[in-house]
Amino acid sequence: MAAAFSAFVLPKWTDDSSLKSAISWVHNHQLRPINFSTHICVSRAPILRRGNQFKRPVCQSANPAVEIKKQSAVAKSAPVLPFRVGHGFDLHRLEPGLPLIIGGIDIPHDRGCDAHSDGDVLLHCVVDAILGALGLPDIGQLFPDNDPKWRGAASSVFLKEAVRLMHEAGYELGNLDATLILQRPKLSPHKEAIRTNLCELLGSDPSVINLKAKTHEKVDSLGENRSIAAHTIVLLMKK
Repeated sequence: MAAAFSAFVLPKWTDDSSLKSAISWVHNHQLRPINFSTHICVSRAPILRRGNQFKRPVCQSANPAVEIKKQSAVAKSAPVLPFRVGHGFDLHRLEPGLPLIIGGIDIPHDRGCDAHSDGDVLLHCVVDAILGALGLPDIGQLFPDNDPKWRGAASSVFLKEAVRLMHEAGYELGNLDATLILQRPKLSPHKEAIRTNLCELLGSDPSVINLKAKTHEKVDSLGENRSIAAHTIVLLMKK
C-alpha cells in the first residue's frame, strides 16, 4: 500500500514544559516524533496496516547531505577492472592515384585512402578500440584532422601513443580480432605481412592477433571499390 510522506523538523526543546507542549501538539496532529541528537524530526503519514500490525513510514536519514556525500564518494571510486573490451570502426573513401596503406603495409592498388593522415583504416580502428577500452577520447579528439601537425602522418604514430596509454593505465593486450571490408584488391597475399607489422607495433605475440578480410558483395560504396572499412575488437587485461 503506497502512502504520501511529509516531514517536519523542529529545533530541540530546551526545557520540559516546551517539550511537553510540542509532544502534545504532535499527538493532536497525528504526527510521530523521531528524536535525533540535535533535532526532533516529525513525520506525517497514514498508518499502514498489515494483519494486526500497524506501521508508519519513517525518516530514512537525519542529514540528507551526508547521504549525498556518500553517494558521490562511491561514484568517484571507479573499480579497477581485470578486463576491458573496446571496439573500433573506421571508413575512408578510395580515390585514384593515392597510396593504399593497410596495417602499415603499402598495398599495390589503383586507388588509395583520402584522409588527413596516411589513411590507414586498420590502424585507425585499432587505435580507437584501445582508446575505447580504456574509456579515453577517440582518435579524432587526440589527433584532430584539422591540425597541420598530423597532415600525412604515419598512423603508426597514433598506435604507439595508444599502446603507451594502455601500459600507463596498467593493461596489456589480451587479444585482437580485426575485419577489413573492401571489394578490391584481394588481401590474401598481404595478410601475413600486415599481421606481422601489427604484432610489432603492439608488442604482441602473433597468436593473439587475428585478421580477416571480407568483400561487400558489390553493395554500396564498399562493394563498388569507392571506400574501405574496418572493425576491430580488443580485449585488454590488467597486468
